[in-house]
Amino acid sequence: MAALELEGRILVIDAGLSFPEVEMPGIDLVLPDFQYLRDNQDRVEAVVLTHGHEDHVGSLPYLLREFSLPLYGTKLTLALLEGKLEEHRVRDRARFEEVAPGQEIHTGPFTVRFHRVSHSIPDGCALAIDLPAGVLLHSGDFKLDSTPIDGRVTDLQGLAEEARRGVHLFLSDSTNAEDPGSTGSERLVGPVLRDIVRDARHLVVIACFASHIHRIQQAANAATQAGRKVAFLGRSMHQSVQAARSLGFLTVADEAIVPIEEVEKLDPSSVVVISTGSQGEPLSALSLMSAHEHKYIHLEPGDTVVLSSSVIPGNETAIHRTLDGLYRTGADVFHVPIAPVHVSGHAAAEELKFMLNLIQPRWFVPVHGELRHLAHHARLAREVGVPADRILLVEDGDTVEIGETVRKGERVSAGMTFVDGLGIGDVGEVVLRDRRKLAGDGIVVVVVTVDAHSGEVLAGPDVINRGFVFQDAAEPILEEARHRALVSLKECAAQGVSDPTVLREHIRTAVRRYFFETTQRKPVIV
Repeated sequence: MAALELEGRILVIDAGLSFPEVEMPGIDLVLPDFQYLRDNQDRVEAVVLTHGHEDHVGSLPYLLREFSLPLYGTKLTLALLEGKLEEHRVRDRARFEEVAPGQEIHTGPFTVRFHRVSHSIPDGCALAIDLPAGVLLHSGDFKLDSTPIDGRVTDLQGLAEEARRGVHLFLSDSTNAEDPGSTGSERLVGPVLRDIVRDARHLVVIACFASHIHRIQQAANAATQAGRKVAFLGRSMHQSVQAARSLGFLTVADEAIVPIEEVEKLDPSSVVVISTGSQGEPLSALSLMSAHEHKYIHLEPGDTVVLSSSVIPGNETAIHRTLDGLYRTGADVFHVPIAPVHVSGHAAAEELKFMLNLIQPRWFVPVHGELRHLAHHARLAREVGVPADRILLVEDGDTVEIGETVRKGERVSAGMTFVDGLGIGDVGEVVLRDRRKLAGDGIVVVVVTVDAHSGEVLAGPDVINRGFVFQDAAEPILEEARHRALVSLKECAAQGVSDPTVLREHIRTAVRRYFFETTQRKPVIV
């Protein structure tokens, strides 16, 4: 999520989300911190969207709980967003402004031109925005696919036209900056899927991202060419397919589609199931299949499963667990790197250098990716002649001041907002630290009843533990902890201390010291 300010107004570029990392127990989604926009709520003009992936539009349902805004996006981007906003009951807070690649729009002081780029979702765009010092060009997510499935190549002529105008600042996608060469065409995956489906003996399940319309098209083509029906599985898959088919981005004949509920009644060798869950999400269709718990699909030896996606960093453990479960069913499993069933949607090093040479920016800021990707992209820019002092590496919360020169400004409030169940932002770093501590060392509760006046022990102490030691095997440890708690209470009584806060701290200190001496662990003590 980026905010561009001009003449006192703010234009938001994309509003995505990310998925929790391993050290975020219990967290469902990670949103950007909206605090800067909240602080400047009356100055926010609109949101412009580069494409429809979750990491670019996923936080809009949460942003629109606090803001009513116009959203500028291409036809498919807005169609994919519509269902999400209705589900969150915020559709009435967004004014959809549909744009087409090649179009120029004006909103407040901003003039924005949209240029088509090829990516792993149709209808993606780069943004060219006029500033007093020249053009700011934002690449969006892109690659230079010369043979895209829909025939809609990256608009290099339009981007070259911006270069002729004079690109003052270029913000470019860095996701694959570390990958040498060029990213393969999406068309490379089609023949591989076709061969796998043709040679399969029984049921075929192909898992990919619900928004990867080109991949879904190729999977459906492979099915129909092999004389098989297609069944779509997963709520987000159904929403994406419905939106893409209604707009003509996905072509699958009605007679080729069967409801997922009907699959178990059909000959397994006559069906291809196109499913979500390629990232090993715990309750996704594919994870349930791998555990023999799916309602409609029961994998057996001889079935074929294809994971047609990349591994999102942080999801490795979940994906490997799902893969192990799939192999355990006896199915034949195809996934990267053992089979070329996926190509990336992002430009690799040679394409990034080509784009820098085409654009010839005066200043350059690499965006999208971890810091190592940004640093590598900066190195590529230096290799093609962008002066080192005209390249800025920026992170979340950094501001960039764009005048005749471009430089870092003061930092602003930024970071992450955690979504846990229905709670948004009520789980912060302190709560996460406690969860990690509970997960690491467990919890011990000491229950004791004390006379409020005399400090005399009336009942207990009882020591209850969860996730610290196995109750039966460690009874001597817990018995000694009871004794230590009792001794500390008697010491307080002897000194005439009856303040509950002081008593609590005395018990906690005594028990904590004993547990560490005995077990070298530090459970949470309540």
